[in-house]
Amino acid sequence: MLGWNQLAAALWTDFGRYPEPERVFVRLLFTEPWMRELYVDWEEVTRLAIAQLRMESARYPDDQPLTALVEELSARDAQFRQWWTEHDVAMRGQGVKKLRHPVVGELTLDWNTLTCGTDPDQHIIVWNAEHGSPSHDGLRLLASWAADQKRTASDATT
Repeated sequence: MLGWNQLAAALWTDFGRYPEPERVFVRLLFTEPWMRELYVDWEEVTRLAIAQLRMESARYPDDQPLTALVEELSARDAQFRQWWTEHDVAMRGQGVKKLRHPVVGELTLDWNTLTCGTDPDQHIIVWNAEHGSPSHDGLRLLASWAADQKRTASDATT
């Protein structure tokens, strides 16, 4: 995770709490219990993340941080080891994720990947909900909640 906005922090977590090398989505799926709770279809999401990781490892077989991540997760989690050995591959693209958010409840969100033309290794993942849907209303509520949290935190420090 190179960057995120206030709504992304409210939807998942403030990624700034993690050292930069630990801000890897697939790593968080295995190391953070809240990720298992957040994703309704955690196994499907995780398998896709592993397939995307395998694609990256095929593109960059000598990438030491990537190799270290695979070694860490393989040593740490039997499910990761099993799914990694299945050799599935996938590109980042688009899809739908179902979340069970502790503040706003069930959300169904579409995601799309935008790839930088000058640096194809840089991706922006855009999440959105269908306008007027319960998930759209949930995101609006979450944005309001996050703004209130930020304001409350700011008031407490002054």
